[in-house]
Amino acid sequence: MCAYANDIAVGENITFGGRWRSVLGAGKCHAVDRLKDIVVFVAANRCMMRRDGAVARESQLTVAGTADLESTAERVERCAPPNVFTGFKRKTCGAQVVVDEPVQPACECAKQPETLEFNTNVCGDASLSIGPDARLDVINSEIATTHRTISAGVCTRGYTVFCYGTLVARDSSFLYISGNRSEFFGRTGSGVLDKVIISRSDGASLRLVAVDGSRLSIRNSSFITGGKYGLYLLRRTKTPVRIEDTTLLGAAADVFMSSGTAELVLVDCTFRKNKVSFVNSDGSVRIKWRAHVKVEKEGRPVAGAAVVAESEDEKVTATTDEDGLAVLEVTEQILTARGARMITPHVFRVIDGAAILAESEPVAITRKAEIAGEVRLTIE
Repeated sequence: MCAYANDIAVGENITFGGRWRSVLGAGKCHAVDRLKDIVVFVAANRCMMRRDGAVARESQLTVAGTADLESTAERVERCAPPNVFTGFKRKTCGAQVVVDEPVQPACECAKQPETLEFNTNVCGDASLSIGPDARLDVINSEIATTHRTISAGVCTRGYTVFCYGTLVARDSSFLYISGNRSEFFGRTGSGVLDKVIISRSDGASLRLVAVDGSRLSIRNSSFITGGKYGLYLLRRTKTPVRIEDTTLLGAAADVFMSSGTAELVLVDCTFRKNKVSFVNSDGSVRIKWRAHVKVEKEGRPVAGAAVVAESEDEKVTATTDEDGLAVLEVTEQILTARGARMITPHVFRVIDGAAILAESEPVAITRKAEIAGEVRLTIE
């Protein structure tokens, strides 16, 4: 947990407790208190970090632990990382927020919109860091900077995000990130981004570094930068990164693939196909769309029908539901540094064993379906 108190005087009558180490060198600790499970640091002219991750700077108060803060002085205002927001509409932290242990989200409080603001001076002087064994839940929340500006030179004075543990974010926004200095998900990172906006960032909005795609679920989101890249995928991915129903937008490139054999799969995403860039990358971007197929017989929907979409390089199968609808993910093209390889058009068939009951003409699937049953197959 994190709290701030700009009006706590250095040298106030509080006793020191708990282990700490100096980040910027040896410093004098003026006031620290242990309240049950809580350890509070007030430092002067130095930045100090507890070994379990709490950080404080001058005129800042950082709290680590799980006990109730109501027993502290009235001048102390609660300020929690987003996973333990406790009902305050807005909070300010000038120090870093470091999460080293899993903390269960306050689900009841998460129903209230929450805001955490970093009081930054230059890019990257404050950060949100999630350790390898930690989990942070950001629900119905916003994380931003206090000044909320982006200069003409595309500098946000933004905070950084480093996730090497688990980050689960839903219905939330991360604004004014210093993207090129961040590893939103790093090598050991995992988590979920669902209905998340990452915007007004410099550099890249979402920067993924050597990630394992099987550990990530990214969907229904928007990554729009004031800087260069909507999505920056760096180095080799252990398994492909899959992103669904998401908008990617950057000034230089919507998707930037760099340094390695990273693989990316975009499903029903909004981006510019001519704004996918590769630099020193042998990776690939597979562009996929969901084809919606309607199967009918004598004007009535057919449930349980086997549907196949087939091209020269791909074969996908699905079964119709009670409304006679089947959804098949088909590949339009695969992009690499060498160019594009088209996979569509596809022929759609209804089959029964080896028998073909209905068949379409070749259909090029190159965009998100606008209506259900865009491809219709009629069994005679």
